[in-house]
Amino acid sequence: MKIAFVAIVLAPATLVGQNKYPTPPRSLGEAAEIALAVTAAPEEISGNADVYVLRGTDFVKARTGTNGCACVVGRDAHDGSRYPICFDQEGARTTLFRELMEGSLRARGNSEAQVNALVDAAYRKGELKLPTKSSIAYMMSPQQVLFSTPDADGVRVGAWSPHIMLMLPGVAPDQLGLAHDSKVDVIQIHDRGGSHSELIVKVPRWSDGTPAAKNP
Repeated sequence: MKIAFVAIVLAPATLVGQNKYPTPPRSLGEAAEIALAVTAAPEEISGNADVYVLRGTDFVKARTGTNGCACVVGRDAHDGSRYPICFDQEGARTTLFRELMEGSLRARGNSEAQVNALVDAAYRKGELKLPTKSSIAYMMSPQQVLFSTPDADGVRVGAWSPHIMLMLPGVAPDQLGLAHDSKVDVIQIHDRGGSHSELIVKVPRWSDGTPAAKNP
């Protein structure tokens, strides 16, 4: 959202209950982690993908796929945060490892500021790599539980909308002809013009084929 990074761009929603923050991510149990992770994308993608799960405070590969893609349940430090995500081949080689690092750092009790600083340092050292060509991540799970931001002031959005993310470093609204306060609501840009820019595109159906709400 970040892909925790995705949640940053989502419209705020009414807070549901009192959110306990921070709540370090914990495993749902291996079978549950796998089952939830693969809901991020249609079965033709997720059914043949690697799947990573949280064990303790680290993410490990629990299933080896055959198509070069990879799925995982991402989460930020909000209680109940769950965002299944599947990466294509380029994303599985690059962006996936940022997601795994962020989740692991949160599971170890790091603050969001510390997570950001450590991830930035990992990029500078070459320990994490940006995509070198176009890349797509799928967030089409009807079971996603998103928050408006991974920071303490984030509010629960829940199952926002099925969407895909195109990793396009440096992309900005004006490059696409969009106004700063664009009324085009089917696409959004995270980290506008930055090295982690992503074009977020709403799609009409969840990964299981059920229609999305018309006005999520």
